Formats: sequence, structure tokens, C-alpha cells
Amino acid sequence: DMHYYAEGRIGSQVVEPPLILGHEFAGVVERVADEDAAHLVGKRVAVEPGIPCGTCEWCRKGRYNICRAMRFPGGPGVNGSLCDFVTVPASMCFVVPDSFSADAAAMMEPLAVAVRTVELARVEPGETAAVLGLGPVGLLTAQVAKAAGISTVFGTDLHPYRIEASKRFGVDNARLASDEAAQAIMNETDGRGVDIVFDCARSADTPVTACLVARQGGRCIMTGISGNDEDLIAVGPARRKELTMMWCRRFLFNFPASIGLVEQGRVDVESLVTHHFSLDQAPDAFELVHNAADGVLKAAIDN
Repeated sequence: DMHYYAEGRIGSQVVEPPLILGHEFAGVVERVADEDAAHLVGKRVAVEPGIPCGTCEWCRKGRYNICRAMRFPGGPGVNGSLCDFVTVPASMCFVVPDSFSADAAAMMEPLAVAVRTVELARVEPGETAAVLGLGPVGLLTAQVAKAAGISTVFGTDLHPYRIEASKRFGVDNARLASDEAAQAIMNETDGRGVDIVFDCARSADTPVTACLVARQGGRCIMTGISGNDEDLIAVGPARRKELTMMWCRRFLFNFPASIGLVEQGRVDVESLVTHHFSLDQAPDAFELVHNAADGVLKAAIDN
């Protein structure tokens, strides 16, 4: 959303106005078109955004998240969720427990990204990790990584207030992102580096940092979106270390696990929502997040 709001594009994906933004959302089901979904009426649901075609090679193989015909809300040619009513497939609606607030239900989307990010890393208990970018997805990733068995999480970010906030969300050792940050992490690990690097930043620089702080034979999971179609990677260190680098594309069957992690109290999503706005104040919400003002972590737009 922020790339489309601020730049009107993510690489070659260009939006044309008018377009309604919004893809992290939840709501109460008012009506269904099929009686098979009647059980959803009146229920609060977290909505998995995106409608895959269901017939292409990748959909048939269960990799619907990389469907090339995916219709994704708030992206080019597809209106998003910042409106009074939205129509979504019943199969993409996940009933949340009664204990969930609207905030918690809407946060299942970014949490599902974090769950997929950690899933791709194939965490082994006791391993170490670095999270580059301590925005909402980074802070959720840190929590999920701890729940999966990571012992120590290092973190970097450009904003001091996020460094401070990260202490409440599973990050053990955080520092400002800088040219010295990679060396500092190496020093903290006695020159070994971390087992896993989760790049969750909106930056073209962090893929290089990821290669520098990963250990020999380490794994780098690239989830952040710089907004470019091409970014630099530190090929020399990556090759010499024989790193495994994987890119995360949203989520893949991760909503049920995300709901379970919150229901069990293993991940805190409520505290990440620091600001609330009404629907007609949506521009103010976007400006706040764009400027990283007033200690914002996640801004919710209520309707």
C-alpha cells in the first residue's frame, strides 16, 4: 500500500487512478451467495487477499501464491478494501475466535506473511537470526521466529523508535541500520554470523547486508519490497559462503496457523496497532505511516 501511495508503483507494477487501496483487512460477513457458506454470516473473519485463477500450473501444484493471473486487492486494476463493503471468495474467509478484536483479525494478513517467511527458513531449535527492517512485518517475523525456536534475534532499522519498540517484540539486540551494522552483528557473533537472515525492509540496501551477516552455509529469506525490479546482492560473499537465498511471495495456506499463534498468546499483534483513523481520515493515516511520525508502528482504519 505504501509503495502505491507514495510512488504509484512497485517496479513494473504501476497503478492508475482511480484505485481503492487496502489489502490487510477483516470484516463481519453480511451476506453470502452460496448456502454452503451460510455459516459465515454474522461472523468476524480475517480475509486472505488475492484471488488466484485456480487452473494454471502453479495453482494446480498448490503454489497459488505465485499464480501469474492473481487478482490482488489494492494493486493494478483491482480495487482494495478501504470501503464500506467488499466482496471476497468465501474460501478466503477465516473465522476468528470471539476474543479477537477487529484489529487482531486484520493483522492476520501481515502475520501470515511473517509465518510464511519463517516457514521458508526451516528453523532448527537454538539457531540465531537477524531481522533487517523492524516495521510491522519485521516485528511479527521476530516473534514467529522465537516461537519456532530461534534463540537470539538481532535487528536493524533506520528509525530509533522502532529499535526501542523491538525489545517488546522478540528482538534481543537491535541497532540502527548503517554501514557499521553488519560488522557489529559479526562482532556480536564472534565473526560467525547468524544462521538465518530475514530481510523485511523496504530497502534496496538490505539484500547486501543479508549476505554479509549470514554465516557460512546460512539462509537468507527476502520478504521486504524495495520497490525496484532490480536490487544489488553481495554476490562474492554469497557465493563464498554458499548461501541459500529465497524470496517470500506473500503467504501460502498460512492463515490458520497465524490465527492459532495469536489465540495461544504466542504472538502479540494488538500492541503493534498504535493508531486508529476513520475511513474518511485514510489520507491522514497514509501520511503518518509514510513519514514514520508519532511512533507509528501500524495504523488501523476503522469502519
